[in-house]
Amino acid sequence: MSEPSFLAARKVIVAVGGPFDDAPPAVDGLVAYSVHRLHPAEPQDLPDVANTVVAGVVMAWVEGVAPLEPSRWFDAPVTAYLVDERIQIEWTRDWADGEATPGIEQLAFVPRIPSVTHEQFAEHWSERHTPLVHVHHPRMARYVQNVIVEPLTPETRQLDGVAQLYFRTSYDLHERYFDSEEGQRIIFEDVAKFLERGTGWGFLAQETWVRS
Repeated sequence: MSEPSFLAARKVIVAVGGPFDDAPPAVDGLVAYSVHRLHPAEPQDLPDVANTVVAGVVMAWVEGVAPLEPSRWFDAPVTAYLVDERIQIEWTRDWADGEATPGIEQLAFVPRIPSVTHEQFAEHWSERHTPLVHVHHPRMARYVQNVIVEPLTPETRQLDGVAQLYFRTSYDLHERYFDSEEGQRIIFEDVAKFLERGTGWGFLAQETWVRS
C-alpha cells in the first residue's frame, strides 16, 4: 500500500477534556483528521489525565509553517503534542471516511524510563523493539509509533511517545495478543529497557477517519 500524501505533513495528537463532535476544527493547512473515542464494545472508564477527564483523542495532519495552536481548536481543555509518526505495520484501508475503522485500537501515551534519554527511547522503540513486535504480536494488524517532538500546550506532562496498536477483533486483542508465553516474556523484558510501564495512560479506542 502506498503511503498517503498527508504523511509528509506535521502530525498533532490532542487529548480533549470535554465534549466535542467529529467535525474537524477550522485549521489552516489541515489535510487529514481522525477521531479516537472509547470503543463501545470494550467496557472501560474515561481516562483521567491531570484531573481532567479525557472525552477522546484527535489526530490532525497539518501542512505549512503556521503556528500550531490546538488549544484554540476546541471549546474544552486539551493536551497536545507534535509527533514524529513512524508506521511500523500497515494494513490496506478499504472503508470510507466517516465509517468506523474495523477492529479495536489500543492507544497508549507513554514515558521513558529515567535511565535513558528521549533520543535513546526513540531509537530503541523503533530499531530494537519493532522487530520483536513483528515476531511476537502476529495478530497486530497495524502499528504506529508516534515519537513526541514537543508539547503544544502549557503545563503538559512530559511524555515520550504515543503508541497505536490495532487488532481486527476483540479475540485477537484479548486472547491472541502474544504468540506465546515466551513471546510475552521477551516483549515485557524489552519494554522494561526503555519504557516506564504503568505510569502513562490510554484506552481502547474506536477510530474514525473524518478526512484522509
